[in-house]
Amino acid sequence: MNIFKSKILFFLLFSLFFSCDKQQENISDVPVNFSIYLDDPLYRDLRTVGNAITVVGGHSGIVIYRLSEDEFLAYDRICPYENNTKCRISVSDNNLFYTCSCCKTPYLIIDGTGQSRNDTTYAGTGLFLKQYRTFFDGVNKIRISN
Repeated sequence: MNIFKSKILFFLLFSLFFSCDKQQENISDVPVNFSIYLDDPLYRDLRTVGNAITVVGGHSGIVIYRLSEDEFLAYDRICPYENNTKCRISVSDNNLFYTCSCCKTPYLIIDGTGQSRNDTTYAGTGLFLKQYRTFFDGVNKIRISN
């Protein structure tokens, strides 16, 4: 009986882990598959941990953030609440949050989660920025894809 219970527990935990997808279904997928090179002057800001740049791609552009020496994050600039290409997120001056130009919802840069605000009806509804995969070759090339 213990083996049976263990299998059920494993299945439940496995299901929960893989059902908690941060991608929002209200934002359609568009093909994203390109590379950038850190030695290109256009992307020099990404040579420093904690910096972000904006590039063309996705729905409304893509923000790429250097989280650590070997980890990069990439998010579509389209706001999941507005789902309108005219409502774009931008990086704050302190590079800790992205903020939507329309609803003003702030998103934490390290995971794309919407942050609570007292003056918005969107706060606390649990939408995330649309995230893309990143691959860093450890030297110079970053590939962004979905």
